[in-house]
Amino acid sequence: MTRRKTVDSRLSEWQNTCKHPIINLTPEKVDKLYQLKMKCKNKNIRSNKHLPITLSSLQKKMEKLFIKDKGNSRISSFSEHKVSSLCTYKNGGYFIDGKCSMKLPDIESAIHRFMWKKYGKGLIYCYGCDPTGKKRHTEWFKVPVLELPSVLRIIDSYCRGEESCNRDLP
Repeated sequence: MTRRKTVDSRLSEWQNTCKHPIINLTPEKVDKLYQLKMKCKNKNIRSNKHLPITLSSLQKKMEKLFIKDKGNSRISSFSEHKVSSLCTYKNGGYFIDGKCSMKLPDIESAIHRFMWKKYGKGLIYCYGCDPTGKKRHTEWFKVPVLELPSVLRIIDSYCRGEESCNRDLP
């Protein structure tokens, strides 16, 4: 979600300002991460809920996954069943049609509140934006890999203006 002309332009702006690599977690990339996590889980390689990898190593892994996709996996794929059902996702981001009662800033704030309540704030002290490190980004969330497909569906619901999403968690 962005107020910029394209999602890529916003991500580039963020990356240039903050001096941190940014990955757009598209449904296709979430599917690859989900499959990777399921393979790890099924092989008992990792027992905790989070893949303990750095952003740069994640980028390298993602590049390898998309260049050389084996395609014969029997693991249930998120995108096989759900990408087409994301009504508001296109061209790398979520869009609203302007017909729902909430405006873009309100939808974005509602998504942030939902995510903060469910996952907590992933406060990042940004030395790229502020060399003293006092500037904090609050737009980040620590989401377990296996919950990413659900998060994409929730964001889609907010952008569609579904009434059930316009309320806080119980």
